[in-house]
Amino acid sequence: MIARLVELEQARYKALGYDTVVTPCSVSVGKTLKIINASNDTYILTGIRASNNDMLDDANEVCISSPTDCIQATQQQLATLGTSVNRLLRNYIIVKTVSRDGYQPDSSTPLFRLDFIRISPIKKRVSK
Repeated sequence: MIARLVELEQARYKALGYDTVVTPCSVSVGKTLKIINASNDTYILTGIRASNNDMLDDANEVCISSPTDCIQATQQQLATLGTSVNRLLRNYIIVKTVSRDGYQPDSSTPLFRLDFIRISPIKKRVSK
């Protein structure tokens, strides 16, 4: 499924006149609110590496949203999905973490990581 999503995005960029670079990337989240500027890149969410606290306690709910897609669940629930999460995110990504005590603006949360595949457009080289 991931390979198919990458192919579709590459075809979309090719139709717009761009080549692409596909790279895996990981984003660490340690605050209750994190905003990722995706600019012209497309991110495909492929998994989560939950914090040790959350794997034991299942206490933090995470909402990952962008203008193109959204998913909301606890870290443990997202981790059990494995690589079948597959969300296509463009423009910007908002990661909001809520604990049992509710949302605490600008506070720390146990560190966890989100795994993505990033598809970046690059200008086509004109061959002479």
